[in-house]
Amino acid sequence: MIYTHSYSGIVWLDMESPSDDEVSGLVKRYGLHPLVGEELKRSSALAKVDFFKDYTLVVLTVPVRIKKNGQNQIVDREIDFVIGKNFLITSRTETIEQLEYFGKIFETNSVLNKNEKIEHAGFLFYYMVKKIYAGMVEDLENIKDALTNAETRIYGGDERKMVEVLSNLSRELIDIKQTARMHHDIWEEMVAHDHANIFGDSFGSYIHDIRDEFSIIHELIVNVRELLADLRETNDSLLNSKQNEIMKVLTMVSFIFSPLIFIAALFTIPATSVPLIGTSWGWGLILAIMVILAGFIWWYFKKHRWL
Repeated sequence: MIYTHSYSGIVWLDMESPSDDEVSGLVKRYGLHPLVGEELKRSSALAKVDFFKDYTLVVLTVPVRIKKNGQNQIVDREIDFVIGKNFLITSRTETIEQLEYFGKIFETNSVLNKNEKIEHAGFLFYYMVKKIYAGMVEDLENIKDALTNAETRIYGGDERKMVEVLSNLSRELIDIKQTARMHHDIWEEMVAHDHANIFGDSFGSYIHDIRDEFSIIHELIVNVRELLADLRETNDSLLNSKQNEIMKVLTMVSFIFSPLIFIAALFTIPATSVPLIGTSWGWGLILAIMVILAGFIWWYFKKHRWL
């Protein structure tokens, strides 16, 4: 499926799961290299950039946060960009929210400032990547909000449930970092390349701006991971402390009842002359001895601050 958008002489062709005939038609129309056509057909899951005489191929793998089976998870969405002077081709196999939104606002020119003019398709690529990165920032901010909520629950005594929550958030951050790490090399290559022959000298500043935008995302990933690490350490400490308290109480209870069980067992020995057994006041005296002994042990532990 090909969705065609045009504005001010610039054409944007957005392909979603394109057929071989659709790709072949675009390869012939714009004189693309056959290998570029093959790239548009398949998902390589490898971010890269290739420069040609009249256009540039950029392959980005974007981490997208979705909800599946009641849980958030990160999935990879590949977008292939072919950027010419008067055309921009995007190819993807699945729906990407930021591109859908960009398509709705593109023809109304609301994606641009009122005084800004599209001189070539490089500007479309710039605004499109900015919109995609804005989605990544939003996902990271949502993860940060989830960590803030987890912090509140940790100090509210919900440490046990937070172990799973923090583990899931850690997995999301790892997936985002692994997917986005290749973007840095792409923008460094784009910055180093001379784009003047296609887009003019001024386009370099726009690529610098994209690189800076990704640097902000990278810093945000680092900051959120540091927050996550601190929360996991705090949660583990509180959980261990609580478990140690529980184990201490159980140990003390076991220690208190051990001599009581011994006394009870002592008076159940099947001997012929067991003291107190057979008297009317024997059971009560034995019970009183056990209670007094338990109270003494408890007082001794409290005195030495073992409880």
